[in-house]
Amino acid sequence: MIDSRTFENADTVTQSTFRDPDHDAAFQRDGYVIVDFASPEVVRALLDSYKRLNSGIDTGYYPSLMSPDQEYKAAANDEVGAIVWPLLNQVIEGYEPLVGYFMVKHPGPDTEVSPHQDWILADESVHPTMGVWIPLTEVTEQVGQMKVLPGSHKWLTGLRGSPGFPMEWEAEHERVRDELMVTVPIQVGQAMVYDIRVLHGTPPNNSDSTRVVGSLYALAEGSTPIHFYKSPEGLVQGFEIPDDFYYTFMIGDIPAGEPFIEIEDYSVEQLSFEEIARRYAASRA
Repeated sequence: MIDSRTFENADTVTQSTFRDPDHDAAFQRDGYVIVDFASPEVVRALLDSYKRLNSGIDTGYYPSLMSPDQEYKAAANDEVGAIVWPLLNQVIEGYEPLVGYFMVKHPGPDTEVSPHQDWILADESVHPTMGVWIPLTEVTEQVGQMKVLPGSHKWLTGLRGSPGFPMEWEAEHERVRDELMVTVPIQVGQAMVYDIRVLHGTPPNNSDSTRVVGSLYALAEGSTPIHFYKSPEGLVQGFEIPDDFYYTFMIGDIPAGEPFIEIEDYSVEQLSFEEIARRYAASRA
């Protein structure tokens, strides 16, 4: 019997992840680090790929992974992965790519990405799952600049998956966003490499231009990709997922295969803002 606490616990990572010791120290403390990443030629190549591959979506915010077009998702993964992974592999060690994608934020007041933690993609009890966020166009607070809660990867717990899971912080997410989360200055050519457990989000794009970001997830070498699904009745199931999962899956689908764990009536304790602020302050001490 697999214990769900294996997947719910935070602050389990002590091994080095980054090749640069200073980057690794900052990552262990904050849950993210900004690195010089892509040359102008690499940025142009990723933008060319974004423009050439037609998602069929021209309004709002979307990650390419959420497109209903399976061929588009597969092509985006192939092209983003081929460009981004060799560069990310120079920054982190002991990892392998999972999936590459674009995150696109067209202008509009409804394009906020509220504070969230990314889905659990693999066992995080020994190694974190890594994400990389690479702006291909200028990012400012008006356009949709990244905000994070530094250090939150060390003390936020709970399962994360689709189509929606209760989270410890959700009742206070607006105050957390406005009073605790910090804006991450980042320029085109740089990347934010982050532990996907860290709380993060972006404000709406209130400019007249589209914000385009290239992204990739990487798992510790030898990890088994997994996905947690929560039914409308409250049953949580964990699945080992096939190689084509991120090309074929749509939010709301039940993953194929037999679950390796089932949890009835899954719930989490809602933290007060004061408790969130206390934990945040303690993690910064």
